[in-house]
Amino acid sequence: MNPEPTTRAEGEVPLKTWLDEAQERHAQAPREVAEGLLARAVTLPDDADGAEALRLAEHVMLAHLRDAGLLARMLAGTPATPALQPMRERVAWALATVRAGDAAAVAAASPVPLAARWRALQNVVLLWAQDGRAEAASAALRAPAVEALGHPEAEARKAYAACANNVASELRLRKVPLDQPRNAALDALMLEAAQLARRAWAAAGTWLHVERADYQLALCHAVVGQGAEALQHAQACLATCEAEGADAVERFFAHEAMAWALHASRQPAAVALQRAQMERLLETIGDEAMRAWCRETLQALPAATT
Repeated sequence: MNPEPTTRAEGEVPLKTWLDEAQERHAQAPREVAEGLLARAVTLPDDADGAEALRLAEHVMLAHLRDAGLLARMLAGTPATPALQPMRERVAWALATVRAGDAAAVAAASPVPLAARWRALQNVVLLWAQDGRAEAASAALRAPAVEALGHPEAEARKAYAACANNVASELRLRKVPLDQPRNAALDALMLEAAQLARRAWAAAGTWLHVERADYQLALCHAVVGQGAEALQHAQACLATCEAEGADAVERFFAHEAMAWALHASRQPAAVALQRAQMERLLETIGDEAMRAWCRETLQALPAATT
């Protein structure tokens, strides 16, 4: 009889493989992922994978666990090697900002490049927002907007656009217990972030970025029941897809935005029409992984009778 297969120890899994899996599950199991990152801190390689581990630690420990002390332990345990140093400096900036409670004051004296600061800013904003400091979070996100939108470096403009988009997305997707009302301050920050992302991507990206920013805005308005505003952005999203000859996947998600906007507008029959459009597009998507994701998205739509 063959012996029972042994379970491979987590530390033996190649870092790249472990990071890919951790990225997929970090939102559902942030404490477990954080502990895995902390265990690997002293052995992080001096390469892009090591830097990615630090980036993920910043996000999980600040945005999900709201534990700056844990991130400080992670940073203290990582090697001060050349390839890791830029990310170490970014993490140190995020920690200093959280501790100071003022992003502008820390930024004024920081040698960390703007693009790196603005990518880290999303995690600072999310921590403050969820700690009941939505006003401070809003001010920190809004403060660099004018500079970011007019910055001569494309990477800096994109970093700010991604920061605002990610704040909106994280707040939209947060779980709200059915027996509790939504948090008005967090919803206001979510909408502000989505609007800033739309403006920033118009300055930093392509039609695809702008179309996806309209998608984000449509879903953000829909989740708080603002049907008219949701429809405006969903229609813009779909119109851009049609004008640019977008592929089936892009059009599938534009119709999803329309479905949620129509649901927020209490138009169940129109939601059913969008569902039918999505079902037709689903059959034309060749990539199996993408098709599975689209199928899950379709199943998550509200029933046509609601």
